[in-house]
Amino acid sequence: MFKRPNYLKELIQFKDSDFIKVITGVRRSGKSVLLMLYKEYLLQEGVPENHIIHINFESFEYQTITTEEKFRQKLDELLPEDDKKVYLLFDEIQMVEGWQRVVNGIRVSFNSDIIITGSNANMLSGEIATLLSGRYIEIPIYPFSFSEFLHVRGIEADSRKVDSAYDEYEKYGGFPSVVIAGESIKDTILSGIFDTIVLND
Repeated sequence: MFKRPNYLKELIQFKDSDFIKVITGVRRSGKSVLLMLYKEYLLQEGVPENHIIHINFESFEYQTITTEEKFRQKLDELLPEDDKKVYLLFDEIQMVEGWQRVVNGIRVSFNSDIIITGSNANMLSGEIATLLSGRYIEIPIYPFSFSEFLHVRGIEADSRKVDSAYDEYEKYGGFPSVVIAGESIKDTILSGIFDTIVLND
């Protein structure tokens, strides 16, 4: 798992602020990994695990939570009863209809730090702009830059391999799952990513 320290640093600098942190980006760009890295950071900082609520709405465990009511019910089960800071990490939150009202309610009612991710291009339009106006910070995340690509592939910037690496980067781009895949399946993975982007945007 590539650390992507610049994105993590940007997320950490807003830790414990009043702003909801909104990580946006196309699917497979690394949003879920960044959220997991942030959870690791919180644990290393001594935050109790029961004060970190991490929900991936695409996972088998949580994929039935698709409405505002079900979202509230699950949070009633998971939120601790004490007044200590609770960290809420919601991955692919656009899967839940009415999530905006729930998230805003948490922000108002609990001692919380909220981080959400979403892929849909319309995620920050409409109701979220009304309910959360001035209360969120957007952190856009992108596929690997060329320097990140080189780092992941273990290629030094002054290496003779840089030119051929750039040819590959230019052809396939920087989606992490494509970068680490074998040559024979890169096109297939990339095609799947593009199909998903078209269907969800």
